Amino acid sequence: MKKAKIFGKRMVILSVLIVALSAAVYLNWRYSGANGELNLTSALSGTQKYLGDAQYVNQAMTSAKLETDFFSKTRTEREATRKKSVETLKEILNDVKSGDTVKADATKQITQLTKNSESEVAIESLIKAKGFSDCVAIITDGGISVAVKTAKEGLLASETMQIQDIITSTSKISVENIKIIEVK
Repeated sequence: MKKAKIFGKRMVILSVLIVALSAAVYLNWRYSGANGELNLTSALSGTQKYLGDAQYVNQAMTSAKLETDFFSKTRTEREATRKKSVETLKEILNDVKSGDTVKADATKQITQLTKNSESEVAIESLIKAKGFSDCVAIITDGGISVAVKTAKEGLLASETMQIQDIITSTSKISVENIKIIEVK
């Protein structure tokens, strides 16, 4: 009976983490074109535009707003998912039927989620300090994905190395487990 409850709770935690990862993959797919580049302008254009039209100016402003919304929405979803995971783990800790091993595992997972959250915030702040206008970092069990707002030219090799250096020094994640996504 205990094993079934433990297995069920672990499945809930695993399901929450899968939903978070799926949301990140969906957002990446949704805002990226076939070649992996962000192309919000073409997604918004449905009619012919003329330079100077009020509609053209508004769409340019909408494009910038959508890019900002992408980063803020991703951060909000990341935090909401993490909050649900922590709540589930706290329920396990408060459950009198949970064994010591399960409680120790739940405590370890809460600690890891907290460390990941702190690392994500530090990484985002340091990347912005290097001159990037916005970014969002998501640490998973296997590594980290960082979406960085870049210019039309994309990231230079030196900028990629700066981002990798920030991540490896802040989170101890190895370079081969770092995925940098350019948001143009």
